[in-house]
Amino acid sequence: MNLQFLGDALDHWKGSVFEQLQQAKQLLDFRVDAMASDSDKWTSVDWSLFASLLRVTPVQIVKHKATLSKTRDDYFAEVPQNGDLFLDPDTGIMTGSAKDLRQYLKPCELIRLLEADQSRMLGVYQHVRAQRTRDRVEQVLAAVRAVRKVFYCASYESGTVAMLFFSLDKSRVASLERYYRAFLGKHADRRIGIWA
Repeated sequence: MNLQFLGDALDHWKGSVFEQLQQAKQLLDFRVDAMASDSDKWTSVDWSLFASLLRVTPVQIVKHKATLSKTRDDYFAEVPQNGDLFLDPDTGIMTGSAKDLRQYLKPCELIRLLEADQSRMLGVYQHVRAQRTRDRVEQVLAAVRAVRKVFYCASYESGTVAMLFFSLDKSRVASLERYYRAFLGKHADRRIGIWA
């Protein structure tokens, strides 16, 4: 998440997704990590607005002493090791080389967070540029599979972004997929993907 985009339409979309999933008990002990690439510029008002837009309480926001521009291991050591979690990198999960690593979550970091709590649901924002959303999601899954062969993932997709939900617990992803199929009805096949 970058401060210049705080309050854009995508924050409202993320917030509606999280509000629905928390009410439906699909997200448990839920926390949000902004992965703010420019965290030194954020004020307490910005953090409050971020929580409000994502429809979570301020205590659900993960605060960091370490930054993404310093040692990433220190940053991820500050992330809660249990409970469901949403990560909001500027761009999403890295699938190749990157000019600015602060904008991405590396597949190995994703897997470490999943393995810390085998029943955890981990959501990740994924931006898409100049390609079909489903094709970008497939690239992300291939990058994650290069690190760990067995995991489960459901995606909730729009034309330009996706929300990816990962777990090592197949039942968590299957429950989420059933919820979205019921919620979206006949539109589900265009919006939902599930992978094992």
